[in-house]
Amino acid sequence: MIERLHAASADQLAELHALCFDHAWSQAEFASLLHLPSSLALGLREDGRLDGFVLVRTAADEAEILTIGVDPRCRKNGVGRALLERAETEARERGVTRVFLEVSDRNSAARALYQRAGYTGAGRRARYYRDGSDALVLEKTLSGRGQRPG
Repeated sequence: MIERLHAASADQLAELHALCFDHAWSQAEFASLLHLPSSLALGLREDGRLDGFVLVRTAADEAEILTIGVDPRCRKNGVGRALLERAETEARERGVTRVFLEVSDRNSAARALYQRAGYTGAGRRARYYRDGSDALVLEKTLSGRGQRPG
């Protein structure tokens, strides 16, 4: 079940983020972001366990997916896709018309997810990540409020 997450979930988010990324965000970083009214965090739970999450920040009619993580044991089961779709729906309800994100050019699984979801290239940041990989900046235009994406 996908649910909204709040600052009280910051420790769980940090723990799952550490499973997903070499340079994980801290509990304090998550808590700080989750206190902002412009932030939206969604998590998918199964049997009380957090299997995946997405953290989005909105500003006017744009949103940025700050991070998305899926427990390695739960990958390739549609968790990331479900979270991404729900985040887009909730962003659209907030008046968002364009969503941006950054992904490592070495993260082929995430790139495939975003491509299937309709994200296209908007730029590249050379050697952006600590491992020296480039960040691909992707964007997606959302359809109007209350309409299905086109």
